Amino acid sequence: MFENVSPRHATNDYNAKTSYEAGRWARHALGAGLGPFGDPLSGIVLVAESPAKEETAVGMADALRRSLAAVKLDEAYVTWPSSNLLEEILSLEPGALVAIGPAARAIDDLGYPLVRTGFSEAPEGSWFAWTRGTLGLRLPALAPALTNAHAKRRFWQAFLALRVLARDENS
Repeated sequence: MFENVSPRHATNDYNAKTSYEAGRWARHALGAGLGPFGDPLSGIVLVAESPAKEETAVGMADALRRSLAAVKLDEAYVTWPSSNLLEEILSLEPGALVAIGPAARAIDDLGYPLVRTGFSEAPEGSWFAWTRGTLGLRLPALAPALTNAHAKRRFWQAFLALRVLARDENS
């Protein structure tokens, strides 16, 4: 009776669920003017600070895309603080969660119960155990780095900690 029915694979179900949720968040965020980008299944989630102006949002997104490409993490998922941020993080279950600037406070304010170390407690540019299964990294604010050379160097120095997540192309 069930001979022609193929078994369901948990991985496919998880990928479909995550893709559906990411699409829903993207539609919601685009309505607010900020859309997430990258692969939600990459295991790497960056939460960028909310820009003060729409022009800044475009510059920040472009700077993040270029910076991620420079450290060979083009697939990393970038999102912005929103009312759905906790749901987004819970659904994606990232192995690495990165807070940029004031997004550290936004993540801490979610009140996630399994947190070992809050983002606001962590030093900039150093990995720490956010939860048992998720590494955290706190970066300086990006907006000042778009126009200030000192802020740019400070951001980039901390950002380089992401290199450890890049997959070796030879493996």
